[in-house]
Amino acid sequence: MIGAWGIIPSTIAFISLTGVVLSAHLLYVEALVANKKHSRIAGQAGYWLGKGPEALAGVIQALQVFGSNLAYIILGGEFMAVLAQIAGIEIPLLFWQVAFWLAGGILVLFGLKLVARVEAYLVWLLVAVIALLVAIFTLQIDFSIIFTMPEQWTFEPYGVILFALLGITTLPEVADVVNYRRSDVYKATIRGTLTAAVLTYGFGVTAWLASHGSLGRDPAEIVNLLPPVLAFILPLFGFLAVMTSFITSALDLRNMFHIDYHFTNAIAWIVALGVPFALLFLTSRDFLATIGLVGSMFGAALAIIVSFMGRAALRRGQNVKKWCTLWLWREAAPIVVTLFFLIGGIAWLYGK
Repeated sequence: MIGAWGIIPSTIAFISLTGVVLSAHLLYVEALVANKKHSRIAGQAGYWLGKGPEALAGVIQALQVFGSNLAYIILGGEFMAVLAQIAGIEIPLLFWQVAFWLAGGILVLFGLKLVARVEAYLVWLLVAVIALLVAIFTLQIDFSIIFTMPEQWTFEPYGVILFALLGITTLPEVADVVNYRRSDVYKATIRGTLTAAVLTYGFGVTAWLASHGSLGRDPAEIVNLLPPVLAFILPLFGFLAVMTSFITSALDLRNMFHIDYHFTNAIAWIVALGVPFALLFLTSRDFLATIGLVGSMFGAALAIIVSFMGRAALRRGQNVKKWCTLWLWREAAPIVVTLFFLIGGIAWLYGK
């Protein structure tokens, strides 16, 4: 996706998208800390915006997480298959994708405490692996292609980059962990969003430059950039990346069904984990196409909804003078976020 736009346009896109995504995240934080009720996006939307937005938010979040977890199952299984091939084991890819779903499902079934403990170790290991990969790629960088532009323009990277940056579904868990303390939620949100952006951008740019601009759509191609003794690093990195994301989003969707819609615990788990599994057998299993759709459509729609939830929360606060910084943040930021994502979504649909 970096190569589809070129280094300079991708850099501008990352900076712009990070700013807009961070704005949406922080506006959502305003709604979460103002309404400390233990609810997720649908419940918060109902509280701040009414019954119609509540239903809409619930449907969009469900579609977003179903699509995300389908993508994680597709890619997680691919990385497990690569690890197996390195170990000399040849088994059909679909088997590994089912195994990935089963392993992730077992982890999330044990609840937030175990998931948080497992994720804490996985995330730090993931960061270490990314740092190692960036260091290896940096030694192989081809600086001559930095200003090279693609022969044919496509808007596909927009949805993929947006998918990588959005963390809306995790924010209620963050707020819950720190007891809805505004300063703590703000710090965690800012640090988390910016760290994800820097790591994602650094990995993508160094990998593209190290490949001399030859990477295709298959993530396993990056194995060729690594020394043979470290060939397992990439599939391990991929597995860790998608497993941590799968655990987090599946747990959040289960919580939405259980807390906001009062599904029984068992039914909430069956729906949250069962639908992505069924979709695995009903789709073309194209990872990039799936996350592009999820990011540019469902993720962006959620960002718009939570932005107006933040606006509603800020309007309940003290009166402020027009055109001051707080007034602009309250009134202008949600509109900017909305226009940005509406234009981006239309461009993605027609520019792929």
